[in-house]
Amino acid sequence: MKRLKLLIIGSYFTTLLIAQITPQQDTLHEIFFNNHKVVLDNQQKIISWITPQSKAYDQFLHQRWNFIKTRVPNSPGPAPRSSYPQYYFYCAFRDSKGVPEPDTWMNDIGEKIPNWFENARLYYAYTGDSGVMKIIRDFVDYTIEHGTSPARFAWPGFPYTTTNAGDTLFRGFTSAGRFVLNEIQVDHAGEMGLTYYRMYLYTGVKKYLSAALNVASVLAKNAHTGNKNQSVWPYRIVMDDGRPTAPYGANWTGCYMLLDNLIKANIGNVQAFKDARDKAKDFILQYPMKTGYWTDGHSDTDIKSNTYKSNLSASNATLCLFDYPDLDPDWKSDIPKLIKWTEDNFVFRTAPGEPSTMWGANIVGEQDSFIFKMDYQTARYAAECARWYAVSGDESYRDKAFRSLNWVTYCNDSSGMAFESPVSKGISSWWSDCYGECPRMFYHAFAAVPEWAPPHENHILYSEGILRDIEYSAEKVKYTATSGNGTEFLRLAFEPAQITTNGVAIPKSELLNPDTYQLRYLGEGDYAITIRNKAACRIEIGSSALKNQP
Repeated sequence: MKRLKLLIIGSYFTTLLIAQITPQQDTLHEIFFNNHKVVLDNQQKIISWITPQSKAYDQFLHQRWNFIKTRVPNSPGPAPRSSYPQYYFYCAFRDSKGVPEPDTWMNDIGEKIPNWFENARLYYAYTGDSGVMKIIRDFVDYTIEHGTSPARFAWPGFPYTTTNAGDTLFRGFTSAGRFVLNEIQVDHAGEMGLTYYRMYLYTGVKKYLSAALNVASVLAKNAHTGNKNQSVWPYRIVMDDGRPTAPYGANWTGCYMLLDNLIKANIGNVQAFKDARDKAKDFILQYPMKTGYWTDGHSDTDIKSNTYKSNLSASNATLCLFDYPDLDPDWKSDIPKLIKWTEDNFVFRTAPGEPSTMWGANIVGEQDSFIFKMDYQTARYAAECARWYAVSGDESYRDKAFRSLNWVTYCNDSSGMAFESPVSKGISSWWSDCYGECPRMFYHAFAAVPEWAPPHENHILYSEGILRDIEYSAEKVKYTATSGNGTEFLRLAFEPAQITTNGVAIPKSELLNPDTYQLRYLGEGDYAITIRNKAACRIEIGSSALKNQP
């Protein structure tokens, strides 16, 4: 299982269940959840504890990054370990009187690095705060230097995805006896390769491109046609001799995205990458999409099964389809099926004593062997529902997203210290989950429902592509899109008078063709805007006030 110490307290759950059935909000019967007074609306459904409500999600995101910046001690032990923050070498922490105490179970580097990068680059786009990109770049640099397989291995230049707690050199999670030296999860290594490529787009530094190409080349060399027993790549392999230890996995969208991005950029062995990408696509569509066996055991579980279910794998596929619809010609019919799959398997199927819903919010479990309700899985579900609402117009999905995101905001204190599973006692809070996967889902929700971003402020809400050189002012937003066919979602506190790409004005279009934009009035002087760019370019959005200046 993904968490070490678990103690279920029956009376605690009884209190929660009673509160869920008969929620009250008055001075005599106030309800508290995770040390926050529960706030309910006139439907007796949950809203965020953070005020004002119009900035609740915005403040939640700032709280989590502020915790990383200001509240994380360095690692215990001798140098060099003690020179780095705890999240470099430990999977999780426990709250020790307001101070994070390392959980010494393991280190899930292959989950942490991709999720932290995604959260950092989206927060940077949203705020213009490049400091978070410095945090993740340093972390990526350390990982490349201390967690890459040697050239003599059967899988050379490939990322380690796990290691033992406290290890400063990453060589695999062996301390629990579940895995052997040099054993890794191929899916998470592919996601790290995608991160390396994205870091190259952000920085222009060639070492990140080289690292990404190494990953893609090894994937292409080892791809084969999958079937119900063996996926396109083994789920786990031992890198030194190439021996597979778990033949079936389903979390391949990160590998697909890495290969697809390199193909579109015409970088590397494009034909080999196309062959491997298409094998991944065919496997995803022919097997897990039809069977529902979205197998992935997370990086500390020794799953060896072709019928195991993990919400992570299904959720990654769902979110990928919104940005990469070419992966699945039937994406508009498959996405609501995938959301229902999550509800059937990880909302309404629960651990003993745990609720499925709380005050109108669906809350979500993790995987077959660990179905306890988690903040980051609930945020994932909310992101999927929000984005499907934006496509379908079905208001029920908007409400599902809203209630689940509101529940997630109760999963940390005002300093940003996360409590990952507040309906289960004794579960540690994982750095990857709480400070990577969970907050990055809010940007998907912003893209779908820009009304949830704070009013009278300028923000880039979401983009699949990597943005850099971001500049905000009261009447102008500027940024560089690093790849073609990108789409950016923004909320603006001014009406854009002109939008240019590389100095050339682009028109408004309801069809959102390349090099056009859509505009929607939100009220009180605010606008939602969606921009689609044909090629890498510098984008500038200016207000009428600037246009009319002499």
